[in-house]
Amino acid sequence: MIKLIASDMDGTLLNDNKEMDSEIDAVLEELNKKQIHFVAASGRQRNSLEKLFEKHLKDVTIVAENGAYVVHDGKELYASCMPQQLVEQVLKELYQLQGIDIQLCTRQHCYTNSVDLYENLRSPKFHYDIVLVEDFSHVKEDIIKISLVDTSYKGASEYSFPLLSQSLADKVEIAVSGFDCVDIVNKGVSKGTAIEALQNMWHITPEETMAFGDHFNDVQMLQRAKYSFAMKKADPGVKAYANYIAGDNNENAVTTEIKKYIFEVTK
Repeated sequence: MIKLIASDMDGTLLNDNKEMDSEIDAVLEELNKKQIHFVAASGRQRNSLEKLFEKHLKDVTIVAENGAYVVHDGKELYASCMPQQLVEQVLKELYQLQGIDIQLCTRQHCYTNSVDLYENLRSPKFHYDIVLVEDFSHVKEDIIKISLVDTSYKGASEYSFPLLSQSLADKVEIAVSGFDCVDIVNKGVSKGTAIEALQNMWHITPEETMAFGDHFNDVQMLQRAKYSFAMKKADPGVKAYANYIAGDNNENAVTTEIKKYIFEVTK
């Protein structure tokens, strides 16, 4: 019996226009009745995720910032804050790269010195609580994630990610979370470790878990679930870690699989 369902957002539960699966409200109501936990696991910040699930905040657990920040019913369950020395070390490496926009992510805000990134993330597509700064040294809050948007023609997988892996892989977790995005968090932190912690807290096994994802930052989460689904448009490397393939994120594929495995089986 499935007791926990975890889903990535962009490219998975959201369509390509960053809109929520049209059936999610009805599905979440049914999951609540069946006492099945639903976890929104994303590289997005808490504010962005809570905006998407504003009708269901008591019933949806938020795993934000690629597992570095976990919130349930408005209460912080976990936050992995990066030591200041590590933040400075990561920024030093990022400053060596060309064609990237940087953001520092805290519990409540994210900070960037890029006007383009600021305008994009504060738009209705993302609903980020984002602050434009001239100098990252002005940010005094605890940092839980450092992200970059790679605007080079090669994209993150071929440019920034390999370079950062060479210099930082032994110090932090580095994950590609889209064609042009790279997320950096403390060593040992991922969506997978967050899901594992929730499984332990709720006494739920991987055999009782369903998960959906489409990028490499979802791999550890997929490995924590017997019912692991990679999306149709996921990278082949991601699909290799999934036991099942879901359909298109533009065609309500996540809720289709949930209904098939949860509702139709239990009729």
